[in-house]
Amino acid sequence: MSTSCYSTERTSMIDWNLFWPFMLAAVVLVIMPGPDMILIVTLGTRHGKAAGVAAAAGVAAGLAVHIVITVLGLSALVHKFPAVYQGLKWLGVIYLVYLAISSFRADPEPPTGEVSETKILRKPVLASFRSAAITNILNPKVILFNLAFLPQFTNPGLGHVPQQLAILGLILVIVDFAIDGPIGYLSGIFGSRIAETSNNYSRRINNVAGAIFLCLAGWLATT
Repeated sequence: MSTSCYSTERTSMIDWNLFWPFMLAAVVLVIMPGPDMILIVTLGTRHGKAAGVAAAAGVAAGLAVHIVITVLGLSALVHKFPAVYQGLKWLGVIYLVYLAISSFRADPEPPTGEVSETKILRKPVLASFRSAAITNILNPKVILFNLAFLPQFTNPGLGHVPQQLAILGLILVIVDFAIDGPIGYLSGIFGSRIAETSNNYSRRINNVAGAIFLCLAGWLATT
């Protein structure tokens, strides 16, 4: 019996003594306001509930890409070669500046009743998902964070460290979307309510979004 129990313990790919601290840390990290949450709230407020949820899905997709990079050991390249880090960082800055310029130049969106449901659901939703995913992927700080954070909750004594990283990373992605998705949805509701009381809402929110994107670009460039 003791041999069987020992075998079960050894074949487990999760150290349950580390799992629950990991879950607590993951939830705390996700709910803390940061650039990803600011981006989700901005896109949800600007384009509506579906776009807010899509932005949250885009952030989760970007995080999943970073998890794969970490599991494959490629994240060490960013830490080892500063040029890779700087290259990713400045691509991210350029993309955020592009989003800012696009927001400033965007035409005001017509009221919901004046456009087809297909257009409402398709264009802003896909654009929000793409913007959030690319912004997250091009943030090298996320790579370094995963490189430092996830290994703390693995147990080399159990073996299968890449698999442990993959499982923890998948859980982190799920936690991220489970929290950010509702935030994006509520941001869309908030934006819709403001739009009902303001004739110039679309133009104003475009300008606010542009300013936020510029601030995010400045933050990424200087940190």
